[in-house]
Amino acid sequence: MRRGTPLLLFLIILLAAAAGYVLWPNNPGVHIPFLGINTSLQFQEGLDLQGGISVQLAPTGYGNMSQSDLAASVATAEGQIAERVSGGLGVTDATIRQQTVNGLPGLLVELPGLNSGDQQAAIQSITNSGILEFWNTGSSQLTEGTTFDPSQYTQYNAGGKPLFTGKDLNPSSISVGTDEAGRPDINFAMQGSAISKFYTFTESNVGSYLTVTLDRKVIQSAVIQSGINGPGEITGQFTPEEAQSIVSLLKYGALPVGFTVASQQTIGATLGVDSLQKSLFAGVTGLIIVMLFMMLFYRLPGLLADVALLLYAGVTLAIFKVGAFTLSLAGIAGFILSVGMAVDANVLIFERIKEELRAGRLLASAIDIGWKRAWPSIRDSNASTMMTCAVLYFFGSNFGATMIVGFATTLFLGVLISLFTAVVVTRTFLNLLVPTGVINHPWFFGLPREAVAAASSNLARRNSASVEGNLVRGESRV
Repeated sequence: MRRGTPLLLFLIILLAAAAGYVLWPNNPGVHIPFLGINTSLQFQEGLDLQGGISVQLAPTGYGNMSQSDLAASVATAEGQIAERVSGGLGVTDATIRQQTVNGLPGLLVELPGLNSGDQQAAIQSITNSGILEFWNTGSSQLTEGTTFDPSQYTQYNAGGKPLFTGKDLNPSSISVGTDEAGRPDINFAMQGSAISKFYTFTESNVGSYLTVTLDRKVIQSAVIQSGINGPGEITGQFTPEEAQSIVSLLKYGALPVGFTVASQQTIGATLGVDSLQKSLFAGVTGLIIVMLFMMLFYRLPGLLADVALLLYAGVTLAIFKVGAFTLSLAGIAGFILSVGMAVDANVLIFERIKEELRAGRLLASAIDIGWKRAWPSIRDSNASTMMTCAVLYFFGSNFGATMIVGFATTLFLGVLISLFTAVVVTRTFLNLLVPTGVINHPWFFGLPREAVAAASSNLARRNSASVEGNLVRGESRV
């Protein structure tokens, strides 16, 4: 047995135990507060598995922007919409990617899990520009929900520009609260120089109406009763969901360009469940077939490869959980394909080992030489597959083909982990066989007894000839 084999075996057992814990259906997750680790270890299902909505957003209101400036604005909006989705809608596994829509730079937004409820409100919460403005409307109290026309109040707002905007708000102070009647309202506070300016304005305009608009829609118009030198409240006829949506808009800033819905698709959860069940059935069936083939054709080494294959599948799925990878049907297809590819390296290694055993080598030598001869083919084939995955990922990411991205990601990880299991795990298992004397039973390696016997006889004759040659050379020297 090789010197490092027991240590490698111990590490493999630890890896298997860790993967088993992650995949255990009712595990409590990993929660280490002082390290900032807090994960429930659950599979993240994509849009096609749990259902939801898919929306293409086309830019609007971009004026005379050049194509490059528009593309930069859309890229900025991509990050802001991602923050709105995760912070306001609570969708942690959404997909937001840049995509050409109607010949212009646009966005593809996929929101898994939104199969019911007010989907249009969810879409509006991410497409609204989110421009908050504070106006002085003098003695006029405006009705909530009406469109605000700045040209009618230029005598109170110099140049028809707002006194304050959402940029003057302190993002950390924006939150949903409740008023004295228990109705939702929005807490806010100014930041920087706007703090003193807001206090000066409110103190000198007591009795006037301060009107707050969002995308030029009135959300509050209230009389100023005293100077506000600190936190304030925006009250209105909000539902809790509307208040949370407004808070999300204000926290993450106004979009640099507006968007309109170019297309919308709703995917039901029933389709996802049915597809998932069929995919799992296909995966389990494929795994069983591969394992049976390895055992029937390669006997004992095939059985060891099957154990390594199970470890490969467990480690790969555990990484999907720990890394919170979003699994789609295409991603599952990539994983199933990688199961078949995971035994490619084992097949090459076992065939080389059988060749060395037929040549009369001892098992330890056959394993070492067989692995060295198989390694160049293993390296090149897996490297070409991973390069193909990288190309697929690049084009999928840049052209909005999310299915290709999921397929490329899972296949790349699968190939990478299969390399580890073939090169480290299977080889370690084979080295464990060396001191057992199992080579005396060629059937366990799928070889006829006479093949190893003949090879052993040839090896013995070569060794005898070598000894005789040494004796002759020794006599000549004497």
